[in-house]
Amino acid sequence: MMLGTSLVLLGIILIIAGFVLIFISGVSNSQNREKRDEYSLNSDSYHSNSSSNGGSFKSDSDKTEVRGGGLIMLGPIPIIIGSDNKSAQTLMILAIVLMVLYFLLFSR
Repeated sequence: MMLGTSLVLLGIILIIAGFVLIFISGVSNSQNREKRDEYSLNSDSYHSNSSSNGGSFKSDSDKTEVRGGGLIMLGPIPIIIGSDNKSAQTLMILAIVLMVLYFLLFSR
């Protein structure tokens, strides 16, 4: 078999494997969500029965904060999307490194 044909076949196999993994994670997350919903219902009823004012309470440790960002490289041009400064700064450093690599590898 030629090298080009085997690389195309490998690419197709990797794409199919990616779709399968995404499907499996979606099914797994939906099952975990149902378990979490049952647990949260039980814990809310526990808190409402045990608190003195009759309402449920949440402590500071129950709060969560989601941070993230994305980097899109269009050739040597970066597009950076971040939800906070730290994520954006980290992605800017990554973009600079990728731009330098791009120019070193493809400037011939």
